[in-house]
Amino acid sequence: MADEQTIAGRFKRSLSSKLLALTVLFVLFAEIVVLIPSVAKHRIDWLAARLESAYLVGLALDSPGGEMIEPEIAEQLFATANILGVTLEREGARVLIMTPKLTADQAQIMRFVSLNYDMPQQHVVDAWATMFSSGDHSIRVVGKAKYASGGYVDMFVSQAALRADIFEYARNVLLLSLVISSLTAALVYWSLDRIIVHPVRRLTMNMTAFESNPEDPSALLDAGKRLDEIGVAERSLASLERRTQSLLKERRRLAALGAGISKISHDLRNILASAQLMSDRLAKSEDPRVRKLAPRLIASLNRAIALSRDTLSYARMEPGALKSEEVALARLVDDVFDDTAAIGVETRHGIGEEVIVSADPTQLYRALFNLVRNAIDALAGPDPQEGDGAAGGRIEVSARTEAGRLVISIADNGPGLPEAARAHLFEPFKGSFKPGGSGLGVAIAYEIAKAHGGDLQLVKSDASGATFELSLPAGPVQ
Repeated sequence: MADEQTIAGRFKRSLSSKLLALTVLFVLFAEIVVLIPSVAKHRIDWLAARLESAYLVGLALDSPGGEMIEPEIAEQLFATANILGVTLEREGARVLIMTPKLTADQAQIMRFVSLNYDMPQQHVVDAWATMFSSGDHSIRVVGKAKYASGGYVDMFVSQAALRADIFEYARNVLLLSLVISSLTAALVYWSLDRIIVHPVRRLTMNMTAFESNPEDPSALLDAGKRLDEIGVAERSLASLERRTQSLLKERRRLAALGAGISKISHDLRNILASAQLMSDRLAKSEDPRVRKLAPRLIASLNRAIALSRDTLSYARMEPGALKSEEVALARLVDDVFDDTAAIGVETRHGIGEEVIVSADPTQLYRALFNLVRNAIDALAGPDPQEGDGAAGGRIEVSARTEAGRLVISIADNGPGLPEAARAHLFEPFKGSFKPGGSGLGVAIAYEIAKAHGGDLQLVKSDASGATFELSLPAGPVQ
């Protein structure tokens, strides 16, 4: 019982078994469709052959020169052909060749068939009605012999004999159909198995092996040179597996590197904080050379601390664990402006108090903080501690609703981003264009936007300034 269930389960799961069963079924269906009209054709041929026989025997019995055969022999011929009675019509006169010898049932129930009229549908119905009939009734057949110069033949035949002959014909056709369908199904199955099923099975086994161990180099698919859809699928899958392995290796390497950097940055940040306290004391020294070098030292320490802070922030970021709530965007932007205030840089926004966004306030603050701080860094000079930043710097934040999304725009009038920075803008540690920058600010903002189901784009960057647009869904974050 268990073996039978196992075989049945394999049959249900096997594409080859289903293909074989469907092939046999469809071929049998085609043979049955052919069998239906062929049975009707065989019935007409059977009746037409008896009609020709009746005409020839009747002509031999009633020839102008006298009887060409003995009546006893004629009756034997009629009996062999299952003809019960014959009447010929010649030159308008009806000649009784053989008196109908009908039983009580044959005389009572009589069917009529005219071979002079082409009625395909009726012939099909009558043929299958004869096949499923019972008893031995008589069939009266009227028609013109093929080689007769004129007149008609009117005869009676046995329905039982016709039914037996149709059964034998249908059985032979059905057996032949089974043989043909089996051979056809075997050939079609073998062809489709080699062309389709076998390659698909190979793809399935490869995908299963790759899923269990995607980092195993031996699990990569060796794509063939087929030019059809399966060949395209093989090459696409092989390319996808190679890219996936490459990404997994890079991800594993970056994960190990990130873990190490996080630990180093944590300890380095504490060391730099202590060094910053010492640098503050050096700035108060009376020695003019020390006072001159102190601002540069403080700026360098500040950049190192910012790099450590950004690295730890990016490593700890978990955008999947968002705590969405209704946030007043204007107040959040005010907080960002307060925390990023810089000398010589004007910050402003025209966002009303009624603008509410569904987001994680902490994460959204971090995104806007990083974008605004990057804009301030772009407006400031290479050494902000020495006060050589560009005067008249301006940062403006605005918001608008567009296609069911809230779009927050952060624009500045700085020098714009260089081409090298735009090429890797959203990649961590690659998008920095300022000496000492970490390249994490925009990457963090981008990840936060994606975690909220939104997006971050650089829509403008030229000599008149740069503009970032952070879009968020208008509804609650899922």
